[in-house]
Amino acid sequence: MIRAFHFIVGLFTQKHGIVAFVFFLVLGLLMHRAPDATRNNVVSVALGTVFYPAQMVVSSVGQFRSVAHENEMLKEENARLRQETYYASEALQELARLHTLVRFDDKWDYPIVTARVVGHNPGRFLTTMVINRGTSRGVKEDMPVFSMNGLVGKISKATLTHSRVQLLVDPNLKLSVLERRTRVVGFLESVDGRTLSAMIPTHAGVKVGDTLITSGLGGIFPKGIPVGTVTKIRPADLEVMQLMDVVPFQEFSSLEEVFVMGKDAEWVIQELLDE
Repeated sequence: MIRAFHFIVGLFTQKHGIVAFVFFLVLGLLMHRAPDATRNNVVSVALGTVFYPAQMVVSSVGQFRSVAHENEMLKEENARLRQETYYASEALQELARLHTLVRFDDKWDYPIVTARVVGHNPGRFLTTMVINRGTSRGVKEDMPVFSMNGLVGKISKATLTHSRVQLLVDPNLKLSVLERRTRVVGFLESVDGRTLSAMIPTHAGVKVGDTLITSGLGGIFPKGIPVGTVTKIRPADLEVMQLMDVVPFQEFSSLEEVFVMGKDAEWVIQELLDE
């Protein structure tokens, strides 16, 4: 068909008028004498040859639109599948955290409230944060706050729906800790809002790499919550004491979820110590 179309067009574009006239004259005579079936076939072939390029263009446009529509549908499906994969991954991580939480709950036998971090203090150093649980969920001041990695701090203020958490690096928080290997007790604190240090007796035998946990003294934190690792030991002002630099197990800036332990402060112990 294409060759026949090019031939017909060439007759006119090359200015062969006489040849074209004779061609169509002969074609007309033959068509006049030919049977009806033959004339119909010739007309069908001629029309198909003339309109074939237009049909090709229309068909190509239709195919292009179909492919473009299919491409858009595939993009939308890909975006939806990516979102579903993200949600599934988050759900698996949350399930793993809840499994670990069950072990925490069994160990201390206190009710646990799961909370999400919704705000940080605006200061230069991160010393407090806000969680989305308050007194309506049983959260009270001085309740311990921890994560899957270790101790985070304690509740310093509780409202109906939200609470403020005082972090370990807050200079106003003092914590009694126990070194797990030597069983020596020390007091952990921060003086600059960034780093942690604990004072212990010189003869205690604590080494770099040792682990600190809560000692259970003081009436607020139960015994055994992981706190951090000893990274450096240096002399203190008193000759019989030495200081340990401690890196907490939990990186506070990356916290998304925390757990509030429903343990009321044992103020009787504190009152006895104050006398």
